[in-house]
Amino acid sequence: MSEKERIKSLIKEAALYEKQGLFEEAKEKYQEILAFIQHDEKYVKDKKLIDAIQDKIRIINKDLDEIDKSIETPTLSEEEQGLISRLFSSSKDKDMAAIEGAVALAKFGQCQKALEEFQRLIEEGKMPVVAAKNSLMCHMAVSSPDAAIEQFTQWVSQETFSRSDLKYIRTFLENTLEKQEIKVDLPMMDEALAEEGEPEGKEGEIIDISSVSVQLPNGLRKGEIVEFEVTFQLGNKISIILSAQQRDLANAFKTGIRLSEMKCFSPIAIFNARGTVSALKVITSGPRRGDHALDITINGV
Repeated sequence: MSEKERIKSLIKEAALYEKQGLFEEAKEKYQEILAFIQHDEKYVKDKKLIDAIQDKIRIINKDLDEIDKSIETPTLSEEEQGLISRLFSSSKDKDMAAIEGAVALAKFGQCQKALEEFQRLIEEGKMPVVAAKNSLMCHMAVSSPDAAIEQFTQWVSQETFSRSDLKYIRTFLENTLEKQEIKVDLPMMDEALAEEGEPEGKEGEIIDISSVSVQLPNGLRKGEIVEFEVTFQLGNKISIILSAQQRDLANAFKTGIRLSEMKCFSPIAIFNARGTVSALKVITSGPRRGDHALDITINGV
Protein backbone atom coordinates (compact mmCIF):
# COMPACT_ATOMS: atom_id res chain seq x y z
CA MET A 1 0.00 0.00 0.00
CA SER A 2 1.40 3.38 -1.03
CA GLU A 3 1.61 6.31 1.38
CA LYS A 4 -1.24 8.05 -0.44
CA GLU A 5 -3.45 4.96 -0.25
CA ARG A 6 -2.66 4.52 3.43
CA ILE A 7 -3.70 8.11 4.21
CA LYS A 8 -6.90 7.68 2.20
CA SER A 9 -7.67 4.43 4.04
CA LEU A 10 -7.12 6.04 7.45
CA ILE A 11 -9.27 9.06 6.54
CA LYS A 12 -12.04 6.75 5.34
CA GLU A 13 -11.84 4.76 8.59
CA ALA A 14 -11.88 7.94 10.71
CA ALA A 15 -14.88 9.31 8.78
CA LEU A 16 -16.76 6.04 9.32
CA TYR A 17 -16.15 6.20 13.08
CA GLU A 18 -17.30 9.83 13.10
CA LYS A 19 -20.47 9.00 11.17
CA GLN A 20 -21.34 6.30 13.72
CA GLY A 21 -20.83 8.70 16.62
CA LEU A 22 -17.63 7.00 17.77
CA PHE A 23 -15.85 10.31 18.28
CA GLU A 24 -13.02 9.04 20.49
CA GLU A 25 -12.07 6.41 17.90
CA ALA A 26 -12.36 8.97 15.08
CA LYS A 27 -10.11 11.38 16.97
CA GLU A 28 -7.50 8.66 17.49
CA LYS A 29 -7.48 7.90 13.75
CA TYR A 30 -7.13 11.56 12.76
CA GLN A 31 -4.29 11.90 15.27
CA GLU A 32 -2.66 8.82 13.73
CA ILE A 33 -2.96 10.44 10.28
CA LEU A 34 -1.52 13.71 11.58
CA ALA A 35 1.45 11.96 13.19
CA PHE A 36 2.11 10.03 9.98
CA ILE A 37 2.11 13.02 7.61
CA GLN A 38 4.12 15.18 10.02
CA HIS A 39 6.92 12.59 9.97
CA ASP A 40 6.79 11.85 6.25
CA GLU A 41 9.14 13.76 3.95
CA LYS A 42 6.57 13.78 1.15
CA TYR A 43 3.68 15.24 3.16
CA VAL A 44 5.32 17.17 6.01
CA LYS A 45 5.14 20.40 3.98
CA ASP A 46 1.57 19.84 2.80
CA LYS A 47 0.09 22.62 4.95
CA LYS A 48 -3.36 22.29 3.37
CA LEU A 49 -3.63 18.60 4.31
CA ILE A 50 -2.24 19.17 7.82
CA ASP A 51 -4.67 22.06 8.44
CA ALA A 52 -7.58 19.94 7.21
CA ILE A 53 -6.76 17.10 9.62
CA GLN A 54 -6.23 19.52 12.53
CA ASP A 55 -9.63 21.09 11.75
CA LYS A 56 -11.21 17.64 11.92
CA ILE A 57 -9.65 17.06 15.34
CA ARG A 58 -10.89 20.45 16.57
CA ILE A 59 -14.43 19.69 15.38
CA ILE A 60 -14.43 16.31 17.13
CA ASN A 61 -13.09 17.89 20.35
CA LYS A 62 -15.98 20.35 20.16
CA ASP A 63 -18.45 17.47 19.69
CA LEU A 64 -16.97 15.65 22.70
CA ASP A 65 -17.21 18.82 24.82
CA GLU A 66 -20.88 19.19 23.86
CA ILE A 67 -21.56 15.60 24.87
CA ASP A 68 -19.89 16.18 28.25
CA LYS A 69 -21.89 19.35 28.86
CA SER A 70 -25.19 17.68 27.94
CA ILE A 71 -24.85 15.01 30.60
CA GLU A 72 -26.23 16.01 33.98
CA THR A 73 -26.03 14.06 37.20
CA PRO A 74 -29.55 13.26 38.41
CA THR A 75 -30.32 13.33 42.10
CA LEU A 76 -31.45 9.88 43.18
CA SER A 77 -33.53 9.31 46.27
CA GLU A 78 -32.12 7.48 49.31
CA GLU A 79 -34.27 4.50 48.33
CA GLU A 80 -32.85 4.45 44.78
CA GLN A 81 -29.28 4.79 46.05
CA GLY A 82 -29.90 1.96 48.52
CA LEU A 83 -31.27 -0.21 45.72
CA ILE A 84 -28.14 0.34 43.61
CA SER A 85 -25.95 -0.47 46.59
CA ARG A 86 -27.80 -3.72 47.30
CA LEU A 87 -28.11 -4.90 43.70
CA PHE A 88 -24.40 -4.62 42.97
CA SER A 89 -22.96 -6.06 46.18
CA SER A 90 -22.60 -9.83 46.06
CA SER A 91 -20.04 -10.66 48.74
CA LYS A 92 -21.17 -12.76 51.69
CA ASP A 93 -18.82 -10.76 53.91
CA LYS A 94 -20.84 -7.85 55.30
CA ASP A 95 -17.99 -5.34 55.23
CA MET A 96 -16.88 -6.26 51.69
CA ALA A 97 -20.51 -6.11 50.54
CA ALA A 98 -20.70 -2.57 51.93
CA ILE A 99 -17.61 -1.55 49.97
CA GLU A 100 -18.98 -3.20 46.80
CA GLY A 101 -22.18 -1.22 47.28
CA ALA A 102 -20.25 2.04 47.64
CA VAL A 103 -18.23 1.28 44.49
CA ALA A 104 -21.50 0.61 42.63
CA LEU A 105 -22.83 4.01 43.71
CA ALA A 106 -19.66 5.66 42.38
CA LYS A 107 -20.02 3.87 39.03
CA PHE A 108 -23.57 5.17 38.73
CA GLY A 109 -22.52 8.76 39.31
CA GLN A 110 -23.58 8.98 42.94
CA CYS A 111 -20.06 9.88 44.07
CA GLN A 112 -21.05 11.99 47.07
CA LYS A 113 -23.04 9.13 48.57
CA ALA A 114 -20.24 6.69 47.75
CA LEU A 115 -17.68 8.91 49.48
CA GLU A 116 -19.92 9.14 52.54
CA GLU A 117 -20.11 5.33 52.64
CA PHE A 118 -16.34 4.95 52.29
CA GLN A 119 -15.80 7.50 55.08
CA ARG A 120 -18.29 5.70 57.33
CA LEU A 121 -16.46 2.40 56.83
CA ILE A 122 -13.12 4.09 57.59
CA GLU A 123 -14.46 5.64 60.79
CA GLU A 124 -15.94 2.31 61.88
CA GLY A 125 -12.66 0.52 61.16
CA LYS A 126 -14.25 -1.80 58.58
CA MET A 127 -11.59 -2.61 55.95
CA PRO A 128 -10.40 1.02 56.22
CA VAL A 129 -7.45 0.75 53.80
CA VAL A 130 -9.60 -0.85 51.09
CA ALA A 131 -12.24 1.83 51.66
CA ALA A 132 -9.58 4.56 51.55
CA LYS A 133 -8.09 3.34 48.26
CA ASN A 134 -11.49 3.24 46.58
CA SER A 135 -12.42 6.61 48.06
CA LEU A 136 -9.35 8.13 46.40
CA MET A 137 -10.21 6.36 43.14
CA CYS A 138 -13.72 7.77 43.39
CA HIS A 139 -12.24 11.28 43.48
CA MET A 140 -9.96 10.48 40.56
CA ALA A 141 -12.80 8.93 38.53
CA VAL A 142 -14.62 12.25 38.44
CA SER A 143 -11.43 14.09 37.48
CA SER A 144 -10.80 15.54 40.93
CA PRO A 145 -7.14 14.78 41.73
CA ASP A 146 -7.02 17.87 43.96
CA ALA A 147 -9.86 16.44 46.04
CA ALA A 148 -8.00 13.13 46.37
CA ILE A 149 -4.85 14.96 47.51
CA GLU A 150 -6.87 17.06 49.96
CA GLN A 151 -8.52 13.94 51.37
CA PHE A 152 -5.18 12.22 51.92
CA THR A 153 -3.73 15.35 53.55
CA GLN A 154 -6.72 15.40 55.89
CA TRP A 155 -6.16 11.75 56.86
CA VAL A 156 -2.54 12.55 57.67
CA SER A 157 -3.41 15.54 59.85
CA GLN A 158 -6.16 13.67 61.67
CA GLU A 159 -4.07 10.54 62.20
CA THR A 160 -7.01 8.51 60.89
CA PHE A 161 -4.76 5.56 60.00
CA SER A 162 -1.68 3.93 61.45
CA ARG A 163 1.57 5.23 60.00
CA SER A 164 2.24 2.00 58.09
CA ASP A 165 -1.23 2.18 56.53
CA LEU A 166 -0.70 5.85 55.64
CA LYS A 167 2.59 5.00 53.92
CA TYR A 168 0.82 2.32 51.90
CA ILE A 169 -2.07 4.65 50.96
CA ARG A 170 0.41 7.42 50.10
CA THR A 171 2.29 5.12 47.71
CA PHE A 172 -1.01 4.05 46.14
CA LEU A 173 -2.11 7.66 45.57
CA GLU A 174 1.32 8.72 44.34
CA ASN A 175 1.36 5.92 41.75
CA THR A 176 -2.20 6.76 40.66
CA LEU A 177 -1.29 10.42 40.17
CA GLU A 178 1.90 9.54 38.30
CA LYS A 179 -0.17 7.38 35.92
CA GLN A 180 -2.02 10.57 34.97
CA GLU A 181 1.28 12.48 34.77
CA ILE A 182 0.42 14.56 37.84
CA LYS A 183 3.39 15.42 40.02
CA VAL A 184 2.75 16.64 43.55
CA ASP A 185 4.56 16.54 46.89
CA LEU A 186 2.31 14.50 49.17
CA PRO A 187 2.68 14.77 52.96
CA MET A 188 5.37 12.47 54.33
CA MET A 189 5.22 10.20 57.35
CA ASP A 190 8.07 9.87 59.83
CA GLU A 191 9.56 6.51 58.88
CA ALA A 192 11.33 6.24 62.22
CA LEU A 193 7.93 6.14 63.93
CA ALA A 194 6.33 3.82 61.41
CA GLU A 195 4.72 0.75 62.90
CA GLU A 196 5.93 -2.70 61.98
CA GLY A 197 3.85 -5.15 59.98
CA GLU A 198 1.89 -5.07 56.77
CA PRO A 199 -0.91 -2.56 56.22
CA GLU A 200 -4.44 -3.83 56.80
CA GLY A 201 -6.03 -5.22 53.67
CA LYS A 202 -2.74 -5.72 51.82
CA GLU A 203 -1.86 -9.26 52.81
CA GLY A 204 -3.43 -11.89 50.58
CA GLU A 205 -4.64 -9.38 48.01
CA ILE A 206 -3.53 -9.12 44.42
CA ILE A 207 -1.24 -6.11 44.13
CA ASP A 208 -2.72 -2.82 42.97
CA ILE A 209 -3.37 -2.95 39.23
CA SER A 210 -3.36 0.33 37.31
CA SER A 211 -4.18 -1.05 33.86
CA VAL A 212 -4.66 -4.30 31.96
CA SER A 213 -4.25 -5.37 28.36
CA VAL A 214 -6.55 -8.04 26.99
CA GLN A 215 -7.16 -9.75 23.68
CA LEU A 216 -10.66 -8.83 22.52
CA PRO A 217 -12.67 -12.08 22.48
CA ASN A 218 -15.48 -11.00 20.10
CA GLY A 219 -16.65 -8.31 17.70
CA LEU A 220 -15.15 -6.62 14.66
CA ARG A 221 -11.84 -6.15 16.46
CA LYS A 222 -11.62 -9.75 17.70
CA GLY A 223 -8.05 -10.75 18.47
CA GLU A 224 -6.80 -7.18 18.87
CA ILE A 225 -4.83 -6.40 22.03
CA VAL A 226 -6.28 -3.39 23.87
CA GLU A 227 -5.13 -1.73 27.10
CA PHE A 228 -7.67 -0.43 29.64
CA GLU A 229 -7.25 1.79 32.69
CA VAL A 230 -8.55 0.24 35.92
CA THR A 231 -11.08 2.50 37.66
CA PHE A 232 -11.74 0.48 40.81
CA GLN A 233 -10.26 -2.63 42.39
CA LEU A 234 -11.52 -4.87 45.17
CA GLY A 235 -9.04 -7.69 45.73
CA ASN A 236 -9.02 -9.80 42.56
CA LYS A 237 -11.95 -7.92 41.01
CA ILE A 238 -11.22 -4.94 38.78
CA SER A 239 -13.66 -2.49 37.22
CA ILE A 240 -13.16 -0.70 33.92
CA ILE A 241 -15.34 2.11 32.58
CA LEU A 242 -15.82 2.08 28.81
CA SER A 243 -17.12 5.35 27.37
CA ALA A 244 -20.29 5.46 25.30
CA GLN A 245 -18.06 6.14 22.29
CA GLN A 246 -16.36 2.76 22.85
CA ARG A 247 -19.39 0.62 22.04
CA ASP A 248 -17.30 -1.54 19.74
CA LEU A 249 -15.12 -2.48 22.71
CA ALA A 250 -18.08 -3.08 25.04
CA ASN A 251 -19.64 -5.35 22.40
CA ALA A 252 -16.51 -7.49 22.45
CA PHE A 253 -17.31 -8.71 25.97
CA LYS A 254 -20.07 -10.83 27.47
CA THR A 255 -20.58 -11.98 31.05
CA GLY A 256 -18.92 -15.33 31.67
CA ILE A 257 -16.32 -15.04 28.90
CA ARG A 258 -12.89 -16.25 29.96
CA LEU A 259 -9.90 -14.07 29.17
CA SER A 260 -6.86 -16.32 28.86
CA GLU A 261 -4.42 -13.68 27.63
CA MET A 262 -4.32 -10.81 30.08
CA LYS A 263 -1.38 -8.66 31.07
CA CYS A 264 -1.65 -6.68 34.30
CA PHE A 265 0.36 -3.53 34.92
CA SER A 266 1.13 -2.32 38.42
CA PRO A 267 3.60 0.30 39.70
CA ILE A 268 5.97 -2.49 40.79
CA ALA A 269 5.44 -5.31 38.32
CA ILE A 270 3.97 -6.53 35.05
CA PHE A 271 2.47 -10.01 35.10
CA ASN A 272 0.30 -12.30 33.01
CA ALA A 273 -3.06 -13.40 34.35
CA ARG A 274 -6.29 -15.22 33.54
CA GLY A 275 -9.67 -13.64 34.11
CA THR A 276 -13.41 -13.92 33.64
CA VAL A 277 -15.86 -11.20 32.69
CA SER A 278 -18.03 -11.13 35.82
CA ALA A 279 -20.32 -8.26 34.77
CA LEU A 280 -21.00 -5.86 31.92
CA LYS A 281 -23.67 -3.25 32.56
CA VAL A 282 -24.77 0.02 31.00
CA ILE A 283 -24.56 2.94 33.43
CA THR A 284 -27.99 4.56 33.35
CA SER A 285 -27.42 7.67 35.45
CA GLY A 286 -24.82 10.18 36.50
CA PRO A 287 -21.95 11.78 34.56
CA ARG A 288 -21.10 8.38 33.06
CA ARG A 289 -24.63 7.71 31.80
CA GLY A 290 -24.45 5.62 28.62
CA ASP A 291 -20.99 4.26 29.47
CA HIS A 292 -20.40 0.59 30.24
CA ALA A 293 -19.04 -0.80 33.51
CA LEU A 294 -16.90 -3.85 32.76
CA ASP A 295 -15.97 -6.03 35.73
CA ILE A 296 -13.26 -8.69 35.46
CA THR A 297 -12.41 -11.26 38.10
CA ILE A 298 -8.77 -12.33 38.01
CA ASN A 299 -8.71 -16.09 38.49
CA GLY A 300 -5.01 -16.76 38.42
CA VAL A 301 -1.58 -15.45 37.47
